[in-house]
Amino acid sequence: MPFEEIWEKIKDKKNVVGYSKKLRKRIKAGREVEEEVIRIYVSTKVDPALLDLKNLIPQEIEGVPTDVVEIGEMKALNLHPQAHVTRVRPLVAGVSIGNWAITAGTLGWFFKDGRGREMLGSNAHVFAEDPLKPSSPEKRIVQPGRYDQGNVPQDIVGTYIWHQPLGGSECALSNAITGLLNGASALLSRKTRFELTLAEKAKIDFAVAEPTTDYELQLYAADECEGFIGLGFAGSNQASFFCKAQHIRDVGWTPISKTIMPVTVGETIHKIGRTTEYTSGQVVDDSAYGRVNYGGMNYVEFDDVILTTAMLEGGDSGDSAWKSITIMNRSPLPHARAHKKRNTGN
Repeated sequence: MPFEEIWEKIKDKKNVVGYSKKLRKRIKAGREVEEEVIRIYVSTKVDPALLDLKNLIPQEIEGVPTDVVEIGEMKALNLHPQAHVTRVRPLVAGVSIGNWAITAGTLGWFFKDGRGREMLGSNAHVFAEDPLKPSSPEKRIVQPGRYDQGNVPQDIVGTYIWHQPLGGSECALSNAITGLLNGASALLSRKTRFELTLAEKAKIDFAVAEPTTDYELQLYAADECEGFIGLGFAGSNQASFFCKAQHIRDVGWTPISKTIMPVTVGETIHKIGRTTEYTSGQVVDDSAYGRVNYGGMNYVEFDDVILTTAMLEGGDSGDSAWKSITIMNRSPLPHARAHKKRNTGN
């Protein structure tokens, strides 16, 4: 059975947020065992005895056993207080940044297109006023982000150019009906809440901005970073989502001076972000399908993303993930390569 058909069988069941697009090993007591299963991801794992029959995940689908794994509700990350929130010039990756209309996120890396244009890269929900819409009326990009005391015009470092729209419901009737139903449920003291789930499926949360200040091809507080994996964009207190670098390349943007590399399950990856600075984590799934909450009733389904252990907090959105990072003035982290001379943008 095609893996895409699995989602149709499980997507409406309580707490389901995604599934693995490949057969995986069953997890027992926190360890993988030698049994291949269809892994189903849920926000909260509930005793089957407490679930209605319609919400039970079948023990097998088309003869293949299932395994239910709790990862929390995946959300586009809200902001937490500070870390790399100071003004940094020349501009480097891994620091606070954002569209003037939003709070703050992280500058992931620098990208170029087929015409050789060099751009700043981060999440759509960091560089665009509204990532669910196809363009951004507000185009000023500030570093640090507005939440971190970035101001205009003195802290403007770029101009929004483009983002991959994530879709969204602009249907006033659908939004109004959902709001009325939730209002009625609250008045009746019911726990039931209605969600507007979007049909669109995305592979990346990505945007670019044209730099208007000097920048270096460097990661904050790092001497080197090698093996570009992708950008972090959502998470919970149990897990994180990263969109794959290969899908960013597929829409025409490649990381400057860095090689795109895939990951494997169990591998350790590294990142530096605005809020949590340096963290590492393990790849739980190298091809996951998941539903992400972008606030309110807006849910976006993502196809073929990387699921890791918890690596991100609010404000880390847009940070880049790497095979290795050499922290400045410290010994290399596992698998880090020898130090190389840094490149400087014009």
